[in-house]
Amino acid sequence: MKIFSSLGSIFTCVICISLCPLSAQENGWKYTISQDLHSKPLAYWENVFKPGTTICFTGTYIGKNGEVSGTSVPSALQTIGKKNEIRWFPLITFRSVAIGKKVLSSPELRKTLVRNLEFYLEDHSFYSGIHLDFEGLGPEHSTHYKELLLELQPVLKKKGKLLTLAIFPGQEFDPKLSGFHSAIYKENLADEIVLMAYDLHSPKTTPGPVTEFGWAKRNTGLLLKIYKPEQIWLGLPLYGYYWKKDLKRPKILTQISDKNFAIQHGKEKEGIYLIRTETGEGSLILDLKLWGEYAKNVKLKGLAFWRLGF
Repeated sequence: MKIFSSLGSIFTCVICISLCPLSAQENGWKYTISQDLHSKPLAYWENVFKPGTTICFTGTYIGKNGEVSGTSVPSALQTIGKKNEIRWFPLITFRSVAIGKKVLSSPELRKTLVRNLEFYLEDHSFYSGIHLDFEGLGPEHSTHYKELLLELQPVLKKKGKLLTLAIFPGQEFDPKLSGFHSAIYKENLADEIVLMAYDLHSPKTTPGPVTEFGWAKRNTGLLLKIYKPEQIWLGLPLYGYYWKKDLKRPKILTQISDKNFAIQHGKEKEGIYLIRTETGEGSLILDLKLWGEYAKNVKLKGLAFWRLGF
């Protein structure tokens, strides 16, 4: 997720975007970068804040001693959100992979982190809970992550707060990344899970679609063996990639800027436009009907989107 945060400034000039694919969902989880909480006008957020919406925003970090610090939500947005019963979750990550390894591997620092997260929620009582997005850590730290979650969940439950996680797909994905989340597929360790069903192909892989319907279903099925459907969000990308021949890194495509390009050069196949031109190939989701029907049929919590502004 975090690789796109630096692109936030590109989209701050976009005041009103089409949210038709998103607003069609009864429940919607929408990721946003923290800068947009402060830079976009109230009219933008009034359009986003529909009943059943969860807003998860970046900008909250864990430091080397287990301290937690983060961005604030403007009071005006809190007021609008309360009126529409919006759920707020800070996306919390480590300031670096090295800090993540240090904190998770230390029983003392894990306990300190749990206490600090408890205090953090006391200072931000309108949050519905927290959202942990730990990435870049290897499979060898999976057990330590499990231990943290087992310590953290009962503390949050006493406060009436939810523990939510972003996790990589468990099948057909880089095991060096997904292995860190392996324990989450074996035991119910959170209140809600966002399956990051994207980056099947990315700048780190060979060209191909950013997601696939069958692949997303298979990985959702793994979670359904452990979690109730209403605990699971199917996370989808509002971006894609286009690999131009003779260039090492692909261009990022978004629904805002590249919809017409995808329609002109792409062909829809199982919920995603596959783009082929004389100079390259790529993919982009434009229509969420198939994905939404699947989520509804298996009674998932809903669809989650990375991210607003794309």
